[in-house]
Amino acid sequence: MNLLQLTVSRVDAPVFDGEVVSVHVPGVAGDMEIMANHEALISPLKAGVIRVDLENGETNRYDIESGTLEISNNHATILI
Repeated sequence: MNLLQLTVSRVDAPVFDGEVVSVHVPGVAGDMEIMANHEALISPLKAGVIRVDLENGETNRYDIESGTLEISNNHATILI
């Protein structure tokens, strides 16, 4: 299975760093699902929930008030 490297960080501490099946984010222009090999993208995020789907079937959720998503070379970085 193709996986996406994901890093989620707050200004004061890392939140998550690992490989995921997909990540769902609340984009300003609408909700997005990001999977492995997604094209390069930078997008602002609005208040909502980031949902991280792990390879073992578990799901992590993180409430955010705003943030930024950057995707490049199969690595997604979310700053919240």
